[in-house]
This record gives sequence, structure tokens and C-alpha cells, in this order.
Amino acid sequence: MFLQIGLAVLIAFVIWKFVFNEEENPLDQLPGPPKWPIVGSALSYIGASNIDLFNLLLDFPKKYGYRYVIKVFGRRILHIYNVKDIEIVLSHSKNITKTMPYSFLEPWLGTGLLISTGSKWHQRRKIITPTFHFNILKNFSKVFEKKSRDLVHRLKKMSGEYVDVFPVISDFTLYTICETAMGTQLDFDNSTSSIEYKESIKQIGNQFVNRLTKFWLHADFVFYQTTLGKQFVKCLKIVHSFADNVIVERKNIINQEDSSLVQNLDEHADKETKKRLAFLDLLIVAEKKREINMEGIREEVNTFMFEGHDTTAMALIYGLMLLADHEEVQANIYEECKTIFGDSDRTPSWSDLTEMKYLEATIKEILRLYPSVPLIGRKVTEDFMLDDLPVKKGVEILVHIYDMHRRENIYPEAEAFKPERFLNGEVRHPYAYIPFSAGPRNCIGQRFAMQEMKCALSEICRNFRLVPKTKGARPTLKADIILRSVDPIYVKFLPRQLK
Repeated sequence: MFLQIGLAVLIAFVIWKFVFNEEENPLDQLPGPPKWPIVGSALSYIGASNIDLFNLLLDFPKKYGYRYVIKVFGRRILHIYNVKDIEIVLSHSKNITKTMPYSFLEPWLGTGLLISTGSKWHQRRKIITPTFHFNILKNFSKVFEKKSRDLVHRLKKMSGEYVDVFPVISDFTLYTICETAMGTQLDFDNSTSSIEYKESIKQIGNQFVNRLTKFWLHADFVFYQTTLGKQFVKCLKIVHSFADNVIVERKNIINQEDSSLVQNLDEHADKETKKRLAFLDLLIVAEKKREINMEGIREEVNTFMFEGHDTTAMALIYGLMLLADHEEVQANIYEECKTIFGDSDRTPSWSDLTEMKYLEATIKEILRLYPSVPLIGRKVTEDFMLDDLPVKKGVEILVHIYDMHRRENIYPEAEAFKPERFLNGEVRHPYAYIPFSAGPRNCIGQRFAMQEMKCALSEICRNFRLVPKTKGARPTLKADIILRSVDPIYVKFLPRQLK
């Protein structure tokens, strides 16, 4: 009896809250999928797969224009595709809060640079920016070079066969970010803890995607009762334990070698006395200055492990696919490398990488067609005007990068792979190309990622000719926080005949 009364009261409250007590909102005048009482547009998505969702987001602007609203259980989600609107949203100095799905990562990443907002985000950004000092990036390039050579060595063992590039490239970026962020060589560490850590990192990504695409798992009290939630907790324990042990070990080393840290930032320091800094080392120095605590160090290390591993891996995977399908682009990269290196097989220096203008344009074109993060979410915390449209506090906004990068009015022959777009000096709107986001929350590691990709792709193109499994084939993509393909991407690596 009491249960039935309670349920009736709850239903009455929901109806009152979402139907009769809802404030008018200017966004309700915008077009969008059909909206039903209480549930809004949720019925449009029931039973939709990740592939269906991705295709819907590509199809909706054709139906509703480049501004439309999806309403779900009282949440208003404004979708924008226009460059002008995107600039207003991403350049806003106050509305920098991320949307709800990012909260699923908090148990792993805490509120580090990716998820934090407000004063904490500003403080962390200020602390972390110096860790991407020019000289530190130069030292990181030594790791990029070594890992790129290791990658080529691994691919040579697979030459002549079609290779599923995802596991190979994922290992490469994971090993690289571990050594640069943590100062830890996972590829040489075969201990149980290291193996478990590598596997847990991969599992957490899969668990996140599983939860994101199943709305009934969004509530914590439901998720953590499921098998998936319990597996997630198990992985978190392994990842956090490993990271904590590495942090403690690095802190002990830093305590012994503290005087060498300043030399790494000094342009005129003696090269013989300089030691390569890990990203973690700079955070430990910040802790000594009481700018960050132990929990903060863990948050930022785990954040950079996530951001610096998966996103770069997917960019390289799509890049290899596009290069395999365009032999003339491969040839141009190879000739550029020959001009720089001649017949030498030496690793590239920092100055060599800056000379790779065609390769840089190629990477930019890869990221135009396949931006690693296809959508950026913002939750509005302060009312503002989107040109002529009032946007109120509480609204969520999705910025569609993937679609905007393929607009014909911005990029003629937008579906074509043409690195020359970024060599001809064409002037575009500054927000027409944003694979690393833009505005105050732009990606702090974009130069890091570009250098890593340059090292990897130059080494691969110097050593191999790439062949696609199916000429002209393009992957089926699915909705995800990272731009992922449904099926594996296969490339054959044929060793070049050295002269």
C-alpha cells in the first residue's frame, strides 16, 4: 500500500517537474528530433547502436540545420556545427565545464586537467604549462625516436602480411607516454604489475565505452552492482597502485638529484650534465613548492596517460590507413626524408623534425578527416549570447568537430585526402580547424602529440611502403568519446630497398 502511494507521488512529482513546472527556454524554439512529454527525444534513440548514433549525428544537421536541440528528461543539449558558433562557445572564458559523460572517468582520473573546472582548472593549467617547455619537449623527442625505431623493428617482423595496426600502434603510444609521463619503460618491464597495468589501461577504455552507451548504467548505484562495474573497480585498483608506486620511486630519485632539474630548463646548460625529465618529475617539483599534493600528482599523471595514449594511437592508425591508400603521399614523405637524411639511417634531431613541412601538412590533413576527439562537450554555467540566441545556465552544448572539418564550404573536396591544403597558404577562419580544440581549454599537449606522430610516421615511411588491404576502403565509425572504427584496419608494410 505504502509502496504504491510512494510510486504514485514520485510519478506525480516527475510530471510536475518536467511538464508543468518547466521554465520557458529560448532553445525550445529551435528545431530538433520529436520531443515527447517528460522523456523528450529519448525515444528516438532506443535500440540505436553506436554506429546508428554516429550516423544520426551526421544526418541531423541535414534535417534540422546547423543549430538544433535534443531534449532528454529535462536536459537541453544544443548541437552546433557552424564555425562562428563554435568560436563563441570554445573561446568563452567562463563556460569551460565539461559535460556529464566525463564524470564516468572521475574514479580513474579524479578531477585533473581534463575534467576539472573553475579555479582548480586554472591553477592546474598554470602548474602544468611549464612542463611543456621547449627544452623538455626536445628531451622527450629522444624517447619518441627510440620508440619509433622499436616500432619499425616490430613491424619488420610482420612485413609481407596484413597487420591489424590497432594493437601495434596502441602499444607504441602507451609505451611512449609511460616513459615521457612516468619515466617508466613498460616495454622492457615484464613484471606482473607492469603486465596487469597495461591490460587494465586497455580494459578501462572498453568499460568506459560500454557504460557510456548503456543509459541504465549511468547511475553509480546501478553500475557498481553490475559485473562491468566490479571489473572497473578491479582495474582501478591495479592502475592506481601501479601509478602510486612509480610516483613514490620517482620522488626518491628526485630527492637525490634535485639540483639537476633547473639545468634541464636552461638553454645554456651543459649537455653532459642534463638529464631527461619525465612529466612526473616536474609535478614532484611543484609538490615541493606546495602547488600540488600527492592526489593531484596522481590525477594529472593518469590524465596524461589517457589523453596522450588513446588519442594519438587513433590518429596514427587512421594516418597509416590513409597513407597506405595514397602512394603518392607516401612517396612525397619519403623524398622529404631523403632530402633531410640523405642515405644516412640516423634518427631525426629536433631540427630535422621542424624541416618536415610536408609531413606536418599530412598529419594536419589526417587530423582534419579523423579528429581523435570528434565532439567536445560544454555545460553552460553562465548565461551568454550565441550570436542572436540566448543560452541559459544548465544547457549542455556539443561542438561537432568531425562534421565541421568536412564542410565543403570550408574545405573544397572535403572527403579527399589532400595534404596540400595546409601548404598553399590558404587563409581560413581560426576555428575552422580544431583537432586539438581551441580557446582556453585547448589541448596543452598538442605540440607533444605532433612531435610523436612526426617521429613515428617519418620512421615508418623511411623504412616501408604501405599497402592497403582494400583500395579506397574507409572504416565504419561509431559514436564514442574517441573516434573509433568498428572493424580492424589492416595495412601491409613492405620493406623499402635501401640504396
